[in-house]
Parts: sequence; C-alpha cells; structure tokens
Amino acid sequence: MKKYIVIFICILLIGMFLLILPLIVFVFMNSHNNQINFDINSATVTHKEDRELYRLCLYSDSLEEYYYIKLKEGHEAVREISLIDVDTNYLITDWHENQLTKIPLCPNRIYKLENSSNGDCGPGIVTFMTDSLGKPSYEIDYE
Repeated sequence: MKKYIVIFICILLIGMFLLILPLIVFVFMNSHNNQINFDINSATVTHKEDRELYRLCLYSDSLEEYYYIKLKEGHEAVREISLIDVDTNYLITDWHENQLTKIPLCPNRIYKLENSSNGDCGPGIVTFMTDSLGKPSYEIDYE
C-alpha cells in the first residue's frame, strides 16, 4: 500500500511540474535586461541586446537637469536614440514636464542615462561626462 502512495505522490509532483514548466519557460524567455551601450562620439544609445528603446531618463549632478525620453503613443520604437537629435517618435520632457525638442547638455557635467524600457528588470545605467562645450567626452565606469 505504501508503495502505491509513493508512486501516486511522485506522479502528482511530476504532473504539477509539467503544468508549471511552460510558465517558467515563458517567464525566462520573455525577461530581457535593460543594459545599454553609449557611443561617446555620436552620443547615441543602443540596447545591448539590439532591442527597441521605449523609455530613457537622463539626469546630471545638477538638481535641475532631469530629462525623460519616452515613446509617443501610437509611434514605433527604434533601436538607437541620439541625444543630439532625438527621433520625432519620442517625447522629451524636463523635470517641470515642459516639452523640449532637444536635450541641452551642459559643459563639465556628469550625466547618468537610464534605460527602463523593460519594466520587468532594473534600469540599465550608463554614466558619462561632458567636455567644456557640453559634448559627451568620456564614459565613466563605476564597476
């Protein structure tokens, strides 16, 4: 009798695992990170897995420089965004929610750029500094 109970419990556990397995595979296959690359020379952002970008946040060591770049409703996301000339599919706002047409980078500032396109993961962050003309000059690696 004990033998049949053990076999029944094993079959039950295997059956439950087989029912949950597709869910586990779905979760792991659809979770992508938000890691980004930043090209200093062209001031462009790309996703490390060559995915589309939906939401970026750019802020500096100054409290008043906080910019949001997000995809406009009904528009298609792109795989590369230039901070110098942001695609018209995206809306740029500052921390006062004023709409901007471009991002004014200030001279000699440290900026952090965060990608939060995939809400299931933490943001991908790139830090860079601008030169005396306000152009990105080098990436800072804190790791």
